[in-house]
Amino acid sequence: MLKRDITQLAVYQTEDEVEAVPFECLRSLYLEKTSDIVYITRDKKLYGIVGRKEVLCGGLNGEIAINKFYTFLTDYNVIKAHEIFQRNGQIHKIPVVNEWGELLGDYSRWDDILFIERNQDQLMKKETVRNVLEPYEAVYVVEPVDTENFAYLCLLKYLIDFQIKYIVLKKEQIGEKLSDKVICIFLDEDERRGTQYLYGIKQLLKYDSLGNAVFAYDMLADSQWKGRMATYMSLLVQIMEETRMERLKIAKPAYLPPYRVDDKATVFLSELQKRGVKCFCLYDTEDEMTEYGKNFHKEVNERLKIHPLSLKKPWPKRKENEDFYGELYQSEDYQNETAQEEIIDASNNFEYKKEIVGKYFNAKEGRRITCFQPKEYVGTIYILGLCMIVGAYVEDQYTITSCLQKKLLEKGYPYRVENYSSVIQFDVATDTRLEEIGRYHANDIVICLSGMGKRIVDIEGKSLEHIFEEHNIPSVWVKDLYIHCNHKVNQLVADSILEMINPCLSRGLAGNTDNAGQRINFHEVMKDYIQNKYLNQYFRYFSGSKYDTVGAIVMNGHPFHKGHRYLIEQAKQQVDLLIIFVVEEDVSLFPFEERFRLIAEGIKDLNNVIVVPNGDFIFSRNNFPEFFTKRKGESVAFSAEYDINIFADYIAGPLHITHRFAGMEDRVKIMKVYNETMQRILSQRGINYVEIPKMMIEDEIVSSSRVRKYLRNEEYDKAFKLLPETTKQYLKKQIEV
Repeated sequence: MLKRDITQLAVYQTEDEVEAVPFECLRSLYLEKTSDIVYITRDKKLYGIVGRKEVLCGGLNGEIAINKFYTFLTDYNVIKAHEIFQRNGQIHKIPVVNEWGELLGDYSRWDDILFIERNQDQLMKKETVRNVLEPYEAVYVVEPVDTENFAYLCLLKYLIDFQIKYIVLKKEQIGEKLSDKVICIFLDEDERRGTQYLYGIKQLLKYDSLGNAVFAYDMLADSQWKGRMATYMSLLVQIMEETRMERLKIAKPAYLPPYRVDDKATVFLSELQKRGVKCFCLYDTEDEMTEYGKNFHKEVNERLKIHPLSLKKPWPKRKENEDFYGELYQSEDYQNETAQEEIIDASNNFEYKKEIVGKYFNAKEGRRITCFQPKEYVGTIYILGLCMIVGAYVEDQYTITSCLQKKLLEKGYPYRVENYSSVIQFDVATDTRLEEIGRYHANDIVICLSGMGKRIVDIEGKSLEHIFEEHNIPSVWVKDLYIHCNHKVNQLVADSILEMINPCLSRGLAGNTDNAGQRINFHEVMKDYIQNKYLNQYFRYFSGSKYDTVGAIVMNGHPFHKGHRYLIEQAKQQVDLLIIFVVEEDVSLFPFEERFRLIAEGIKDLNNVIVVPNGDFIFSRNNFPEFFTKRKGESVAFSAEYDINIFADYIAGPLHITHRFAGMEDRVKIMKVYNETMQRILSQRGINYVEIPKMMIEDEIVSSSRVRKYLRNEEYDKAFKLLPETTKQYLKKQIEV
């Protein structure tokens, strides 16, 4: 988050009460103080704002409407600002006024410079930068408002050193230069957006039959402009992803952004294919959303505004679900909702129970059963994925695996279909489920559903969006997304899967009913995967073997306080080297880049202490989602065990970690379970687990929640007593005028 004073803002002053301002009056502001928001003041008081919606939606005759309904703060308060940003992802700027309503400055969601400072040296590699920029006929660097900004000067230096031809453009020159074959690099997101508005409005200017200028906002046109207008940070992110793909030896398709690649599934399924196992994938959307897809999601969103999705009692009334359950309402159990309750409750928990026996939902050994399975079969079809494969809203006979099994038998294919789905574990499903299968036989087939817009590279596949469009499936057959669908959709998806795998199917009966077959060492695959994706990024030149003892602490630090410092000091006394893994997930009030900076600054005086991001493998949302979602139940112990096993098996060994430290936890139940699991597992792996009592000041525990409470209530003296000098100075800059 970035705090700015009024001298840094784009401010338009008006003397009259007006509802709109001419765009030409704003144009000079977009050129001189390019920003996502233009503030309108009258008699020094904040009168309104002009932002994305106002500019790109526009108005008549070049008049831009003033938004007079906006979120603001009276006086600077860093915690309240963070809370607003966290609650509403659509808000990027928060104006700050005094008690008389006079504009003082604002808080900005973006602080690209923190990311750039942390990453530019290790990510700006000559060949990778060239590979990223080579496809463009021209590279333009847009001159920022602050031409002496160190990040801007560093960017220019890198381009010169790497012998990449570029041209510095002033913002007023951009319009005539933009095309599909060029890229414009901006210093930060604020300047990129402000410039997009400046030129996007020209792009979208249209005229009515009388020749009057009107504005018609086109989302597609907006996204096309955005694609040609990068920021230094987005360039670094792309370089980082491209480098990661290279380390993982994944040949990414040219049309596919790196972040769209499901790298873990790609690595694991590619390994299977090398061994002769046939693999296929399903993914949720097309690369470019079709007209059908746009209309489908529009209809779903309109319905959800009226009837929000609910997975708890009281259930939505039948009239809201009539089209979803359809003819199933002929059953009394669906009418009185006992069927729905059993299915949804079980699907939320089956992974953590060895057995579930019910009328509509049954699971064995943590896997949902598939109906109609034959006793003799030539091969097994294993289907992996999240809730759609689980069958979160359907009974056993209507899961995709059961529907596919029935269709195979009807067609005379003696295959056995197995459901290897997972509910909420984003990354766990791939490695643990493939490991569970054990032996793979010649006729086996593996199908993986990759969600969240990601693709499995070099594996034949089909998109759900294509399947939906092919069958013209109505939007009322899903709850909110393609993957949250009813029994009718599952039957059609099973048809498409059968069509996709049909060339690989055999009608013979000599197959994998015995114990023959090859066993693949997925432990080694996972070891190489983590080494290439994570350890080679942050520990490429690290040698833990030269230390007798190496300690590890996983820390959130929101914000970094004296209790954190105390934990680090106590741990450092017990080891030769200490590694602090900072949680990257941005679900805390303080974003990762701020937390990382505060921790790094707060321990700068300590020798042999390393601060690194935790990545996807140590106390991450992928491994331990319950901490971030605050979800309770049996899944907490399951996820904690998985996360700690990953640490012990793949992180601690290469880094020669001998100790793991944690603060003693009695109040937060989820963390108490996690700590108990650490103590049990790490001791079995020869790693010392050490709990350190929390620091006390004036008879109270020093905690992040207490610090945030004092800051929110503007009890700064109390908050600052709990903070080291580095955090105190940072926060003072965020709250003082």
